[in-house]
Amino acid sequence: MNSARLFILAAAVIITSSVAGHRAFAEDVVTMPAVQKRVVATISATAHVQAASNTVLSAPVAGIVSGLRVLPGETVRPGQTVAHLTGPTVSTDSARLAADLESARIRVSAATQAAAIEQQKLDEQLSTRDAVVRMRAELDTARQQLAAAQSAIRSYARSIAIGVPEPGVVTAVNAADGQYVSAGQALVTVAPSRGLHVVANFYGNDASLVTGGMQGVFLAEGADAPINVVVQRVSWSVTAPGQLEVWLNAAPGHALVTGTVGTVSLTTSDDKRLAIPSAALVLDGGQWWVLVRDKSGNHRRRVVPGLSDRGWTSIVQGLSQDERVVVQDAYLLFHQDFAVRYQQAD
Repeated sequence: MNSARLFILAAAVIITSSVAGHRAFAEDVVTMPAVQKRVVATISATAHVQAASNTVLSAPVAGIVSGLRVLPGETVRPGQTVAHLTGPTVSTDSARLAADLESARIRVSAATQAAAIEQQKLDEQLSTRDAVVRMRAELDTARQQLAAAQSAIRSYARSIAIGVPEPGVVTAVNAADGQYVSAGQALVTVAPSRGLHVVANFYGNDASLVTGGMQGVFLAEGADAPINVVVQRVSWSVTAPGQLEVWLNAAPGHALVTGTVGTVSLTTSDDKRLAIPSAALVLDGGQWWVLVRDKSGNHRRRVVPGLSDRGWTSIVQGLSQDERVVVQDAYLLFHQDFAVRYQQAD
């Protein structure tokens, strides 16, 4: 009998202590009000420097590549010849153009002599002025033919000498010395060293924050000081859902180098809006929640968070100013009645 009384007394003490502890825990809940605050955040991503488009040097005619010595990563200058085209097709075309040039020269020579003879005959009153005019017109036509032939042979000579139109860095060599290539086949790809941009890819929530005109910095690997940059344009990837490609321009006075890699950091800020300590947020079921506390106790409230910085998170939707939220042990208190809400699957 005494043992039973002692057991009942001990159980009562344990229950009383548990209830008292629970009440004490509830009374010690730490809360803070939602306040108006501007939250500034920095988002970062890896980046590289590239031109808007590369220059592809192609074979204008079919031929055999000769003198191709450049390698990927090599710097090239404007007007530099990186290869020549030779072979039967080039030889045939060159011979035809040379024949056209010789024919035009012969025609000019003959027309010059005919015009001189006709002029002499006119002086001796053995010809007419109309005949002289016709000979001079023939001479003008012959000279135009010669000029066209000379221009054609110069243009062809330039075309079979594969030259670089602007400074840059070789990114790809698509042919080998001695290789036969067809007309239009790519030989060398050059990334221009002018008109360069910093390109970065952002994902998820960070991507949704990037807008045109945003400012930031680009810090190249191994560099001591960052370069100021500004977002020029953005575009969502069609092949990688959630990926935002961001193109940035360097600030005036800053030079970029093709192929440089580094990190882009962009600064963004909300207008002044409601914010709460980030410790108050609870992620449950893929959604964000807070515990709003009033005189009747704690209440779950779903919210839409915005930017976060230095322990504060802006609230886009779900709270009103001065509403108090639990900021200490929020996760524990949020799941305090887990056993009541949990239903085991059949």
